[in-house]
Amino acid sequence: AVVSAASAAYPTPFAVQGSTALPSADGSLQFVALKVGSDTRVAAMDTRSEIVMARTVPGAFGIARLTQNGLTGGLFHDGSAFVLQSVGLQSTSRFMIVGAKDLVPRTTIALKGTFGFDALSPDASKLYLIQHTSTQDVQHYIVRAYDLTSHKLLPGRVADKTQKSWVMQGWAVDRVTSADGRWAYTLYANPGGYPFIHALDTVRGVAHCIGVPWRGDQNAPWDMRLALQVDGTSLAVNQKDGMGFVAVDLSSWKISYLNGSGG
Repeated sequence: AVVSAASAAYPTPFAVQGSTALPSADGSLQFVALKVGSDTRVAAMDTRSEIVMARTVPGAFGIARLTQNGLTGGLFHDGSAFVLQSVGLQSTSRFMIVGAKDLVPRTTIALKGTFGFDALSPDASKLYLIQHTSTQDVQHYIVRAYDLTSHKLLPGRVADKTQKSWVMQGWAVDRVTSADGRWAYTLYANPGGYPFIHALDTVRGVAHCIGVPWRGDQNAPWDMRLALQVDGTSLAVNQKDGMGFVAVDLSSWKISYLNGSGG
């Protein structure tokens, strides 16, 4: 059964129009996508929420929302551009890359099927997407890679080759990214099973899945948050009250309990 927090929502990532914003690299601007008939008004707002730049682009696009708690994504690591995603469930998914300095569209991508933005490699050569293979079972999905240099969807899925039987399912609740932009760590709530962390290496195009041994209330993982150590050597899963639950050694992927949390 799907927990109540997500039962009325399509699983992330999905595109949002309106007030949902994507911050610029230095935090001085907020990018938003506004509905204008069948088209989209892309705007950049300053810290006073005043529009300083805007442009209308054809089609219905929105800011990519990565988690159910509102975290957005799509900004290039160098802050030069960002990715917009088509709105709603369509037989063809579209993505638009927009320049951050002028809001001019650089590239438009059209893919048959249901895809959503997931991550970008630091050099912006690869775009990672979550593909829902069925709109009837939206909790199950696979990760795909799109080559932005050759403009091709790469064959196969991005998966944990050490755990070939691992099935990606659940709802994204939090995401942190390494300082160099290489690793994207996403915490998923998994109703009926263990929560897990999906660690995506955006440079090599490989992933690791780490099960989080939670035995308590199935709603609790919705309030858990990730915290990456400054030196990038470990990743903590913290509970709602801020107390650390487990830590993941990012060199070995081994889990240890924090603060006597036991398990």
